[in-house]
Amino acid sequence: MLRLAAFALLFSLGGVAIVGLLEERMLYPFDSHRISPKAAGLSTISEKIFETEGAKLVTWVAPPRAGKPVVLYFHGNAGNLAMRAPRFQHMLAQGYGLVAMAYRGSSGSTGSPSQKAIVSDVRALYRDLHKVLPSDAPRVLYGESLGTGVVIVGLMASEVQPRPAAVVLEAPFTSISDVALNTSPKLAPLTKFLTSPWESLRDAKALNAPLLVIHGTDDNLIPIEQGRQIFSAAPANSKKFLAVQGAGHTNLWRSGVLQEIWRFIEASGRL
Repeated sequence: MLRLAAFALLFSLGGVAIVGLLEERMLYPFDSHRISPKAAGLSTISEKIFETEGAKLVTWVAPPRAGKPVVLYFHGNAGNLAMRAPRFQHMLAQGYGLVAMAYRGSSGSTGSPSQKAIVSDVRALYRDLHKVLPSDAPRVLYGESLGTGVVIVGLMASEVQPRPAAVVLEAPFTSISDVALNTSPKLAPLTKFLTSPWESLRDAKALNAPLLVIHGTDDNLIPIEQGRQIFSAAPANSKKFLAVQGAGHTNLWRSGVLQEIWRFIEASGRL
């Protein structure tokens, strides 16, 4: 969500007539360049193409070590998969499997992104995961920024099967409208025209798997209060909120935070 602030400004200046165009450009500013895992320094990750509804989606995959879960990673709204290479390397070092799908328009995936398309794609991927990674290992969902909405609205709210062993949400938001209004309350009359509202708080009642929410106390884009609202609305019997002191929106992965993530995944995602 690195460019939502700019989106909010242009949204207010552009008016209703160009809301759709601005929404796509500013909410989904993906890097379309296709960089192989090997070129990104990840020789143990394979690239697979997942085809659904006419789209060809670039997916990075790696099998888990025995007794370890598979992390389904859903990235934020900027950059590409290669930008997350250091994160993936940390996960692989823990023995976790990985499935990271690039949304339409990102990392070489074809098509144009929208909430409708992304939701359809991730549900198809979850249902047919064996097409890219045959494995019976437990599934852990990891959502980063925009990816938290993908996890909540796209997967958890649809009662996918098998149910995930655990869910990790990094800097979750209550809705795109709320993020825009946090930038400027003057946007209120225009938010009703959004076609990708990502109403995460509405669907947070579906978060019944073990849950870890991570949020920076100094996040100016998505205030920590939005993360707390998602956490409070989640009915999960086992859940933890990790407030990272002094962290903003993009610098949450610190050594202490990583250890908390690994402990949570080990406790919730073991065979």
